[in-house]
Amino acid sequence: MAQHMTGRYALYWEAMSGAMAVELLLEEIGTDYERIAIDMAAGEHKSESFLSRNPTGQIPALRLPEGATIGESAAIILTLGERHPGAMVPAPDDVDRPAFLRWLIYMAASPYMTFVQFNHPYRFLDDPQAHDALIANARSRLLKQFSAIEGAISGAPFFLPRGANALDLYLYMLVEFYDDHAGLFEGRPKLEALHGAVAARDSVGRIRPGHGQ
Repeated sequence: MAQHMTGRYALYWEAMSGAMAVELLLEEIGTDYERIAIDMAAGEHKSESFLSRNPTGQIPALRLPEGATIGESAAIILTLGERHPGAMVPAPDDVDRPAFLRWLIYMAASPYMTFVQFNHPYRFLDDPQAHDALIANARSRLLKQFSAIEGAISGAPFFLPRGANALDLYLYMLVEFYDDHAGLFEGRPKLEALHGAVAARDSVGRIRPGHGQ
């Protein structure tokens, strides 16, 4: 718990990665943290020093104030919610907790992972001639996944009627990963409204420029 913290958080970070949602949540919480850039293209995620902290070699990872490091974006969000109770992550006994968990895990396990295929087809097949087909397949699945999310949005403009929460931050990130916002928003008005509402938040204004275009 928070009373055992002796330092500050350290977010292992790369631009336009899953670290964006975690960084936004840290900003919304208002807690002290530092960013440690990991250049995955240069192989820094495979370094002995990073793997000693995060054996999967994935980004994001968060070093907790007491020294332990955790990975997986959804796990990090839930951990921060437990340590910093508030509206951004519904408490275990909150009526919104089941829906929050269901859609956080869906976003992390489905569209987030489809973006890996979309952006890195070479991780799935070595044959470059197959990459265009993999990307097209991923785009088709992403649009279906975003449609499922559109149907699940129950608030206006945010995901849940309670107001802004970590689901909105995560979904904002996923939309930012997509290369055609106009096409994505066609027929998905709730997704467009949610994205616009999150984009107007101070936390996004502070961190989004650091992720480039």
